[in-house]
Amino acid sequence: MFRTTLTAAALACLAMPAHATYKCVDDKGVTHYGDTMPPQCASKAVTEMSKQGSVVRKYDAPLTPEQLKAKREQDEKNREESKRIAEQKLRDMALIATYGSEREFDMARDKDLAAVDARKKILTARSPEVDKNLTKVENEMEFYRAGKARSAKTKDGKDAKPDAKADPKADPKADAKTKEAPPQLVQDYNRVKNERATLDAELAKVENDRKEIVARYDTERMRWKKLKSGMAPGTLLDAKGEVAATPAMQSQIVGQSTIIPGQPRGTATCNDKTYECSLGIMYICRGPNIGGPGVNSKLVRCNEVR
Repeated sequence: MFRTTLTAAALACLAMPAHATYKCVDDKGVTHYGDTMPPQCASKAVTEMSKQGSVVRKYDAPLTPEQLKAKREQDEKNREESKRIAEQKLRDMALIATYGSEREFDMARDKDLAAVDARKKILTARSPEVDKNLTKVENEMEFYRAGKARSAKTKDGKDAKPDAKADPKADPKADAKTKEAPPQLVQDYNRVKNERATLDAELAKVENDRKEIVARYDTERMRWKKLKSGMAPGTLLDAKGEVAATPAMQSQIVGQSTIIPGQPRGTATCNDKTYECSLGIMYICRGPNIGGPGVNSKLVRCNEVR
């Protein structure tokens, strides 16, 4: 075993020139060495070594144009996601600060709904008057429309048969029925029609606002409950309510700065990091998925340094 190891080391030394400091492997698997960067290493990953053959540092292979494009796109995606997470975290912190219980959601929602219902009551009260005015101008417009219809010619060029009700002797205004509606009447008619349409649109908006208020408070209540259950502020959820992205979480051990005076000092390990702590005390170790998938905390004990 010892002899085999010496032989392998000797072969490695023979394969590498005495003063080589750069090494790379080309597409054919051939290893190239050089005191300066070998031409064959221009597009390959390079290892820089000391004169004794130990690794000093490694250089990644230059990215291809396609890889550069993909990297830029991924970087932009990461920046956008980080921005969304930061904005969501601000909203989450405000949500936690605003509501202390589910009952407070109900109170805030009912207050907003009361304002919407008050607006609806005012709009609804206007409807009878608007309908009355609309009926009036529509009847007056129909008076002129009916007159024009009676004076129209038939297809064979003859006058249409007079309406039995349109007797000039019985109706002194019969001549007026063949005239155009007065401009003021047309203006009033259009105004009242627009008023009715605007009122209907406002009533529809009130109903839509009411639904949005209920939906918004339901959504905020659900998120608040998730946050209270341990979801990290800033967590992004998809349309199904599943976790889509989480904020970066730094590993830490709670209590690391509260070493108990007089207690023997020890160390605790959290996510491959070692912290000074009070011997025998249990601490909470926090980090992404540190206690398993989706579990971001676990208990660790402060142990004696060995």
